Amino acid sequence: MKDYAVVLANDLTEPEKMLDVLKKAAPYLDAVKIGITSSMKPGTGIFAKAKEIMLDKPVLADYKIADVGVLNKNGEWEGTNAKIVKTLAEACDGVYITCHTIVGLSSIHECVEVAHPLGAKVLTLPFMSHKGAGLFFDMPLEKEYVNAELVKYGITNLAKGPLCEKISDLILALGEHFGVDGYIGPANKPKILERYRLFTDKPVWSPGFGRQDETGRTLEQQIKDFAGLLGPNSRMIVGSLIYKAEDPAKAAEDVMRTRDKVISSL
Repeated sequence: MKDYAVVLANDLTEPEKMLDVLKKAAPYLDAVKIGITSSMKPGTGIFAKAKEIMLDKPVLADYKIADVGVLNKNGEWEGTNAKIVKTLAEACDGVYITCHTIVGLSSIHECVEVAHPLGAKVLTLPFMSHKGAGLFFDMPLEKEYVNAELVKYGITNLAKGPLCEKISDLILALGEHFGVDGYIGPANKPKILERYRLFTDKPVWSPGFGRQDETGRTLEQQIKDFAGLLGPNSRMIVGSLIYKAEDPAKAAEDVMRTRDKVISSL
């Protein structure tokens, strides 16, 4: 995918309108993110339709999977997460899927091990962009307890484990351990985003551009700060700034041109 990619968070719930916006904005996008609410009415077939419109550019199924992972006696994953991942992987070739780590070790472990053989990719969420997310993601770790739980699961050599001070850090370290393909990180929380690169060089997909920014920055300043923190291996997720615009194509083009202007000046 292109460096500093522009990703549309296409969060409209009406399928026809969602696909219409995508058709208009697609020439100026590097990928599209479609959530559960946008696929409930049309079903998972919407992902293949989106990929066709995007001319095979990446599609992210933002399901934030957070259910149980179960490994049976034959060494096969058969939990709820496995069923969801398989369904999405069958619906759209090469789909990216968001999966939570915060709900437990077998949950993210199952998602990764089921997704990869099917050609799907997994992104996990060390933090989120909404108000109040820090109540859990920013919670300090009780390291003795954490280490004991990791050992129970058979993890004795967690990469960069000593750097882990809070739950968000632990999720990043576990993501590296289990081999996720990237992370979701809040562009509207620069101090949180900055810490990601202590743990990973993998792609960071960042929602929070435009109307979600908490500091009053312009889009240009947001992109400049974001690029400085994460470098080229990053993805800008832009939602209502594009899909709520009277002219989604022009809005997407403006975002793309602003991105290109900022990056060319770095």
